[in-house]
Amino acid sequence: MIKLVERKLNNFANSHFIKKHINKCIESDKFLTYTLLTTSVSKDVFAYALRVHNTMKNDEIPKDKKSFVAKMDAVTGITTAIVQMSTSILLANKKLQEGICKHLFSELKDDPKKFKQASSGFKTISTLVGATLIAKRIFVPMIASPIASFLENKHKQKGNLK
Repeated sequence: MIKLVERKLNNFANSHFIKKHINKCIESDKFLTYTLLTTSVSKDVFAYALRVHNTMKNDEIPKDKKSFVAKMDAVTGITTAIVQMSTSILLANKKLQEGICKHLFSELKDDPKKFKQASSGFKTISTLVGATLIAKRIFVPMIASPIASFLENKHKQKGNLK
């Protein structure tokens, strides 16, 4: 079984599609940034969906808490995806990046090749760091918690009306 999986992954990794994608990532720092960001957001969405599923199946969580925990995970997953994408689009803004790079790499202004390399790397890294650290660790908790609480209160109100 392991050999089969290894062979399938090897075939996929050496496919024309993957080679073309890798070449496009090498040629375009913007494409690389969005590829990395998409994989990061996709991983988070999958992880939160799995958390919601596991929460609903977990009999150790009291029934009155299970709904809130599942809602919190779902809202956090959706919010994470939206905020990460929004933050990265903002941080990937060409004018913003050019201004920051001119300031950070001013000593390289006489060597356009080095300036371009430094700027390219910085644009990719700053967008990813901003999207993952700032968005995920600061903005998402501030947004997701009140939304989950609101949904839970709505759920409790419906339960009281029945």
